[in-house]
Amino acid sequence: MRKNIRIKDIALKAGVSIGTVDRVLHKRGEVSTETKARIQQIIDELDYRPNLLASSLASKKSIVFATLMPESYSLDTYWTKPQNGVEKAMSQLRAYGVKLKQYFFDMDDSRSFSLQGEKLLLDPPDAVMLAPWAKREALRFTKQLDELNIPYIYIDANLEETHPIGFVAQSPFDSGFLAAKLIDWGVKGKSLILLIHVAKELDNASHLIKRERGFMRYFEEMESNHRIVKLEVSGKEDEINSHLHDLDIDPCEVSGVFVTNSKVHLAATCFKALCVTPKIIGYDLIPQNINLLKEGKIDFLICQKPELQGYRAIHLLFDTLVKKEIIIKENYTSIDLITKENVDFYNSI
Repeated sequence: MRKNIRIKDIALKAGVSIGTVDRVLHKRGEVSTETKARIQQIIDELDYRPNLLASSLASKKSIVFATLMPESYSLDTYWTKPQNGVEKAMSQLRAYGVKLKQYFFDMDDSRSFSLQGEKLLLDPPDAVMLAPWAKREALRFTKQLDELNIPYIYIDANLEETHPIGFVAQSPFDSGFLAAKLIDWGVKGKSLILLIHVAKELDNASHLIKRERGFMRYFEEMESNHRIVKLEVSGKEDEINSHLHDLDIDPCEVSGVFVTNSKVHLAATCFKALCVTPKIIGYDLIPQNINLLKEGKIDFLICQKPELQGYRAIHLLFDTLVKKEIIIKENYTSIDLITKENVDFYNSI
């Protein structure tokens, strides 16, 4: 069993005061290079780890994290999953004096992002975790965080124009590229392929656009002769069929479908009702998608590990603010392909 090493033990072995060791540990105050090196060597030899719980309780100061995420209106939606990850992380960190304030915005109304951001800043937290779903509003909000010197971390997507301490997300370009590769393997040459965005403000959803770019890049590199048609729908049940009718596209001619988010069940339900079975690929293990995957109406689901994203982001904030560690900025989750054969055995955490 590892012995509980105290700062006093390090000080005695180094022949210095406890205060000197404390200054080295917390990188503050003046300590000679020689003394600092001697203390650090002893710290390494003894495998000293600070007692964060004792330090937090002694300081009597709470660290407040705030989250800004899309509202989840039912347990069947994607955004319940990162929320579960956040709650799991907080259950582990509350003992260290960490508190959480949560703010939720409506994904169908970008103005609500700004309104919730304003509420959040009325009582500024020590750090923020957010999903930058509405790009324009997220740019304005993070500029305010920068001005207030409040560190923030992203989940689900990254905005390159901003200055987060890090992000936890899947690579949207690479997942879109992979989706195209899967569809290309399963259809004949000169096929009709649909790329479907389910979003009310596509120009404000940067990660969906990046998925599209990855999808299109694959076919450009392959010099494909497929016909690719892009549809933008807001999420109503009959929209896809209506768009096909307006474009004079026979559903029976569609060989492949890629939906750029978790609303892939809308496409699968549409083609199921039409008794047509194109190859369909989309995102996320929500109940509607899983059921259609098991029925064979969806061929592949790309899992983004949303629970892990929420869990990991909160811990990275803790590592930065409490443990004073330098964290890795780019934290990409794996691109996992789920089929009806492996869905019951898959752990998305």
